[in-house]
Amino acid sequence: MLKKIKIKVSKNSLIIMLVFLIVLIAYFGSPLSKVRNINVKGVNDLGAQQVINATEIDDHSNLFNVLLHHGSISKETEKKLPSIESISLRTHNLRDLTITVKERPTLGFIAKNGGYYRIINNGQIINQKLNSPIGSYPIYSNFSHKRLKQISNIYAKLAKNIQTNISEIRNAPTKLNPYRIKIDMNDGNKVIADMRTVQSKLKYYPGMASQMKKKGVIDLEIGAYSYPFKDKK
Repeated sequence: MLKKIKIKVSKNSLIIMLVFLIVLIAYFGSPLSKVRNINVKGVNDLGAQQVINATEIDDHSNLFNVLLHHGSISKETEKKLPSIESISLRTHNLRDLTITVKERPTLGFIAKNGGYYRIINNGQIINQKLNSPIGSYPIYSNFSHKRLKQISNIYAKLAKNIQTNISEIRNAPTKLNPYRIKIDMNDGNKVIADMRTVQSKLKYYPGMASQMKKKGVIDLEIGAYSYPFKDKK
């Protein structure tokens, strides 16, 4: 009697395993195993489609394989898009995928080879040519790589209202001051400053600019004073 029960249990287990295997094979062969929708969160300067293309995930991708290899997918995506600091993949509704991205902040652009290249928060230049700069970030001109990293890090520490008013930052050294820079502002004024003190002195810019009757130059290199364009250049 006991032997018959054991045989019966074994047969039931075998049937369950076979059914499970059939269901599993049917699932992987059906559209239900494929990614249906992809949602990208956290993008700022990157495009959502740009991130999706870098992951190489599409509606033909098997959702189980995507989740199984999410670590390698994330690493490869970060290699292709260095401005991504981290990326995670999550599934919901069984077939939908959410890609959450954390971008490194953009600190501006440099112009070269007939295009613009983005600078991110570690001073790295992203090797992706753009036809025009995006966002309200400054363009840096005539800086060495070392100085570019320094000035972009200074820009990152400025108040937001100052950052968004900066159009271009140019390296303009003289024999007397190798740290001299010139800044074009979006409001039409120009600033002359010293790299070593510009971070602390630019906080005075809004007040000084508001007192100017005409557009002109605010000189912060030594001291702080302003003059209109027509009087002195």
